[in-house]
Amino acid sequence: MAKRDFLGGLAKFTVAAAAVAGVCYAFKDEIRGTKTYQDLNEKYDVDGKVEKAVAKAKETGINAKAKVKETAATVKSKVDEKMESMKEEEEIIDDSEIILDEDDTPNERDYVSIKTEDEKTEESAENEDKADETSDKSDLDE
Repeated sequence: MAKRDFLGGLAKFTVAAAAVAGVCYAFKDEIRGTKTYQDLNEKYDVDGKVEKAVAKAKETGINAKAKVKETAATVKSKVDEKMESMKEEEEIIDDSEIILDEDDTPNERDYVSIKTEDEKTEESAENEDKADETSDKSDLDE
């Protein structure tokens, strides 16, 4: 229930504030012509401060826009350079996939062989036999 009262009060306040702002906007020239407004404007220089703030905001916006354009151009050029270098590297890699000696024979490379399960079990059995033989010899020496 309190939530409904709060939202209703907030809505009424918002509508009233909008109505007052609308009336002030409609009669802004007449308000500026009153003696009270002119006295306050002379005392606090409201119009001058507003004009300075607007000019400063426009200048800041223009500077920010120019800086963003400059940064975007810099980033774009760096990306283009990187893409060019990547294309050149790809061409180099494609050309040098097969390395040939001076006599046009491929280089011999030493590769590690991949052992199957059968070969692994045979090798482990041989290693165990050798280990048993060495342990037997060491037992005999003692």
